[in-house]
Amino acid sequence: MGKVRAAAERRHRLRDAPLRVSFVLYMVVTAIAATIVCAIAVNWMDETRIGIYYKYRTMAEEIPVAEGGHVEYSYTDDAEVYVIYDARGVEIGRGSVPYGEGMLTSDVGVLLIMPEYSPEDEALDQLLRALQALAIPLSYLGGIILCAVIFYRRKLKRPIEILDAASRKIAENDLGFTVEVPCGNELGRLCASFEKMRASLLALNREHWAQMEERRRLNAAFAHDLRTPLTVLRGRVSLLEAELPPGSEASADAKVMQTHIERLVRYADAMSSLQRMEDVEVRRERVALPELAGSLRDTAEILFSGREVNVSCGEGEAFVDAEVVMQVCGNILSNSARYARTRVDIELRATGGALRVAVTDDGGGFTKEGLEKAAAPFYKGEGSGSGHLGLGLNICDILCRRHNGRLVLENVQHGARVTAVFG
Repeated sequence: MGKVRAAAERRHRLRDAPLRVSFVLYMVVTAIAATIVCAIAVNWMDETRIGIYYKYRTMAEEIPVAEGGHVEYSYTDDAEVYVIYDARGVEIGRGSVPYGEGMLTSDVGVLLIMPEYSPEDEALDQLLRALQALAIPLSYLGGIILCAVIFYRRKLKRPIEILDAASRKIAENDLGFTVEVPCGNELGRLCASFEKMRASLLALNREHWAQMEERRRLNAAFAHDLRTPLTVLRGRVSLLEAELPPGSEASADAKVMQTHIERLVRYADAMSSLQRMEDVEVRRERVALPELAGSLRDTAEILFSGREVNVSCGEGEAFVDAEVVMQVCGNILSNSARYARTRVDIELRATGGALRVAVTDDGGGFTKEGLEKAAAPFYKGEGSGSGHLGLGLNICDILCRRHNGRLVLENVQHGARVTAVFG
């Protein structure tokens, strides 16, 4: 049992070893393996070439060479010439072998005239000779490549996949997972750091959502509790205004009070409306773009009475909640109608599974502050008027996000453009 535990501990230590130590170990093992493979391959090729040589050696013609003598070779245009000398340097014989009919070589005490290799054996011999020359670089290059592949698969691949998947989920704001820590080396510690970051982000998100939910409850409670006293005040002021002499200072004060009470009532209703927008449920259905375009044209012609209305749309359908689309576009058109001078252009396009509705007017465009804050709640730009609460574009932004889309504000050459994207 102790041996098993010790072996397991050794495996864990190797798995958790620093990457630089692991890399050195892999390279050392690779070098040893490459050396062994190279030696085996070279030895096998050498033995094969020797076998081919002895195959033809047995068929060779042997010419004795006297002890102490030697052979000299020369070449002519059509043959290889040999001259045999004795120990005193006196020529004792000569001959020639035409090219293609044999080859000269020597062994102990003899001159060999060997037959030519067959084309197959010649090709094999040349191939083995070339491979012997390349054996060392090929063995070590192959070893390095194999080492890199194994090192990546065993040490890098899994942590990188874990970190890549975690990064994608965090980018998508999906924090309901756990980052696996596959080892104890540098990449394992990086995975552990990712897990700590994910847990911290999840805690912050939960805290943020709790705060948002608490704020929504407070807003709803505020709007509900404010409505009753405002209703009482509105009724009392109406009675008071009816009893006061017309044109008196008290009657004028009562009218001012009535105006401000009505404004507070609208504010309370707006708070309730925002709460309902946050909870709206999207019910998708297939809607033809020309049908949507016709409904928007009808709305725009009422809001932009006396001004030019242009509507363009592509063919096809969109898979959207038509009521949400019409509510968003109605608010955008209502907002645009306050600023447009002579015309408004409405464009509908269904691309990439999303519906885009762009409303462009020839008003003065957004200010720099307006581009940043126009979709914020209760923001009122120049020329909004006292009766405007500044919630129209904020409601559009909320509904677009509920529909997996977004609201885009921008200035164009002669005015402003608001684009609602429904995903």
